[in-house]
Amino acid sequence: MPPQSYDPESPDEQEVALPSAPLVNLSDNAVLQPPLTHRGTGPGLIAFLPLPSSYSARQGNKPLDPEPVQKWAEEGFAVVGIVNSREKSGWSVGTALTKGVEALLNLKELDTRDKFAVYVYDPEVLQEVMIYLPKDTRLSCLVCIGSPAVDPAVPTFAHVPANVTPPAASGPVTVHRYSNSTPHFILPQAADYDPGAATLAHSRTLVFLRKILGGPIFDIEAVWEEHTYFEFEVRNLSKTLGTMVAEPYVNHVPTMTGGVGRKALTAFYRDHFIFANPADTELQLVSRTVGSDRIIDEFVFKLTHDRIVDWLLPGIPPSGKKLEIPFVAVVNVRGDRLYHEHIWWDQGTALMQAGIIPSHIPHPLPNGQQRLRLPVAGVECARLLVDETDGKSNEMMGSDWGLQGDA
Repeated sequence: MPPQSYDPESPDEQEVALPSAPLVNLSDNAVLQPPLTHRGTGPGLIAFLPLPSSYSARQGNKPLDPEPVQKWAEEGFAVVGIVNSREKSGWSVGTALTKGVEALLNLKELDTRDKFAVYVYDPEVLQEVMIYLPKDTRLSCLVCIGSPAVDPAVPTFAHVPANVTPPAASGPVTVHRYSNSTPHFILPQAADYDPGAATLAHSRTLVFLRKILGGPIFDIEAVWEEHTYFEFEVRNLSKTLGTMVAEPYVNHVPTMTGGVGRKALTAFYRDHFIFANPADTELQLVSRTVGSDRIIDEFVFKLTHDRIVDWLLPGIPPSGKKLEIPFVAVVNVRGDRLYHEHIWWDQGTALMQAGIIPSHIPHPLPNGQQRLRLPVAGVECARLLVDETDGKSNEMMGSDWGLQGDA
């Protein structure tokens, strides 16, 4: 029987250490970050970053999306990050490529030693980087924000803002255009940061880099299953959080419950989720789609509503009814740990099955009041999702639905 409450003194609830590796300063404008995954090893990536003074800084709340060096390290890469330097003491582009490769080769956590990726976030140095790329055949691919020159020397993946017209390149170039007007939409510290576009660009880039470098590749389905095992079967707070990145989040879309950041998510899991679900809670998987860094699950969430389940039906007293609710989970995995969960479900059927909303309500009309049958179904929603033959489609379009005469 899994625990029904949180016990901070339990030996099983000791904090699970996050992957850690110290950031190494290589020069006044260059750092080296080993991989930040449980595996601890990975291929090398050299990132050219713009000076903070070259873009407007984001104001207000800081997004959880980390800056590029940490983000790619969490994906399993060993990363050399170079900030564009106009000072004589900083590494130049050519020096950065040469010494960056040397620093990576001296790193025991590097697992691919004959191929390196270059990611240029700073359009100001892009053309200079492209001049130096052919000088070292181990520099195997280029990712850039902005327009590359015609016929690059290596496979190139470009994220191009809307106001930039890419040249008609005949070489190995893949171009994705975005509606954003500046090249800084991908930087979480920039005022022009666009979370949706940045996420899309990151996922696309990850596929490209893995294809060229051969990794890092993780079994993200196993990561997700381990997370749900600790969450629902073992009911262990520390081990659940141990499957996640340093700053994760969960968003239950219909009720806007969850937690943003490790501190808030820890409190949510502890006080409102892991130990708050009914004892008979069950997830019946219907389908699973596994992508490069995302898993999408369709499932039926089953429980007896024998207590207040405040993440699902906030503040609603227990009805004692058995609920079977269609759910969708969109889960982002970064490296070998979860970053976020977007969870959706049919709140209408949840409320109807719990007896909270009626099947019919009064509906005022100019000539009087009639009854309106709401377009909400009960457990039959879940049954038709599981088995397309267990129910009828289009019944809500019939005469038994909608306006039903005098109230």
